[in-house]
Amino acid sequence: MATTFSQLQRYGRIYSGGKVAVSADGALLAAACGDSISLVDLATGRLLLSVGAEGDEITAFAIHPSLPELVLAGSSRHLRHVRYSAAAGSSEQVRAWRAHKLPVVDLAFERTGTLAASAGADGAVMVFDVAKGYATHVFRGHDGVVHRVAFSPASSTRLASSGADHSVRLWDLASRECAAVLSAHVGAARALAWSADGATLISGGADQMVNVWDCRAARLTSSRLTSSLAVLEGVEAIAVDPPPRSAERSAEPPKLTFVTAGSGGGALPGGGGA
Repeated sequence: MATTFSQLQRYGRIYSGGKVAVSADGALLAAACGDSISLVDLATGRLLLSVGAEGDEITAFAIHPSLPELVLAGSSRHLRHVRYSAAAGSSEQVRAWRAHKLPVVDLAFERTGTLAASAGADGAVMVFDVAKGYATHVFRGHDGVVHRVAFSPASSTRLASSGADHSVRLWDLASRECAAVLSAHVGAARALAWSADGATLISGGADQMVNVWDCRAARLTSSRLTSSLAVLEGVEAIAVDPPPRSAERSAEPPKLTFVTAGSGGGALPGGGGA
């Protein structure tokens, strides 16, 4: 007896490597896929929308902390501010501008979504007013590629960066200066993540080490290394678990837990005191 089939759904490629991010409401996954960003419904796994510029390979992106907006960087070295509607399956480019002399490696919004920082292969860290499309800060100090940038969740004026020169740098946007250079890695520092309260910064590197830094002091110059963890593979990304709600009612500081993703394809849990 012959059997016939009808197609219900087709699933194509949605990811080509690199960064992934989840929207603020937890509904969408954003993933780089060639010259576009795939926006995927996490409940159904369905591709809702592809955002990008044809022929301009995506090198970095950041998703807005509260609005349906993205900032993208491509191989053309243009930054693009894009507004999207997942429900309507549409997007529009608000503006585009050129920033670094070499490709942008990473992008990150600060907590309000007003500013976005970029990490460049030219060794520069830049900060932009996204709504107005101009640079507010240009920081230089890294020797070589800057791999990651990350704003503190507790302050829009605290920015961390890490680079191929093995260093992690803390930048003070208010004073427009490098407030501290954190030196513990012996390989390229490729991953950064802040704790939810901004008191702790975690860095990971090609040296297969994860370093935990105490940044709770009012002055970033007082930041210090509190612990180091060997993970036996180069660290490419770090994600910090949000503290449980029970921690809000506890007199004890919440335990910090995080996950690392490595060059060997593994994911390892880690943790320690806040």
